[in-house]
Amino acid sequence: MKFELFPEGDLRPGDLREVVVEGVSIVLLRKADGSFRALRNRCSHQGGKLSDGRLEPMLDASAPGQFHYAPGREVLRCPLHQFEFDVDSGLSPADPQRVRVASYEVTVEQGTVCLRR
Repeated sequence: MKFELFPEGDLRPGDLREVVVEGVSIVLLRKADGSFRALRNRCSHQGGKLSDGRLEPMLDASAPGQFHYAPGREVLRCPLHQFEFDVDSGLSPADPQRVRVASYEVTVEQGTVCLRR
């Protein structure tokens, strides 16, 4: 089912916004490249509100102590205990098999941000 949410220009790159769709709290965000993502607005660790968190570039490591930014990849950091979630998948970069949040499809149609559930 498709839900029309708000005009595309209402959310700038780097911004987060909570929306409630059919009683489910979802965090909508706009990546640095201008694309939109949507994740369940509840950290799977202890229920922190992800819309109160921070959107940050994802760090990757090629070896212990050798970190670099992963081009085009961003994480949403929970405000309670700093758990991170890849905004493209909802998976935790630290433990993708066990730690995740639901992700939702987002499209922009005729200038309106739409969520599919």
